[in-house]
Amino acid sequence: MTFWQFVDKRLDQVSWPRARTVAGAGIFSLTLIVLLMIREQPTLADNDLFKTLAQGIVLQGLLNLAMAFWFTAKERESHPQPVEVTNSPAHPVPVEQGDEK
Repeated sequence: MTFWQFVDKRLDQVSWPRARTVAGAGIFSLTLIVLLMIREQPTLADNDLFKTLAQGIVLQGLLNLAMAFWFTAKERESHPQPVEVTNSPAHPVPVEQGDEK
């Protein structure tokens, strides 16, 4: 067993977070950062440019969260099926007759 085969087997055993979890954590983090910036520098709350940028960051994060939920709605908990290669090493990819070079 090579090192990469060992790593591949170990990575298959790891339970990775779902895309929805990552998107939710991302929008929470962005909002938290904006609020912490206002807490550290209260004068930012009076700055119109900062207000606009903060609203843009939070709204873009919410839109991305909605899109992540939309595109990952069909995400399944199943693991991919193992692939069995039946072709010989001399001809790894099947080709139609006449397409051979």
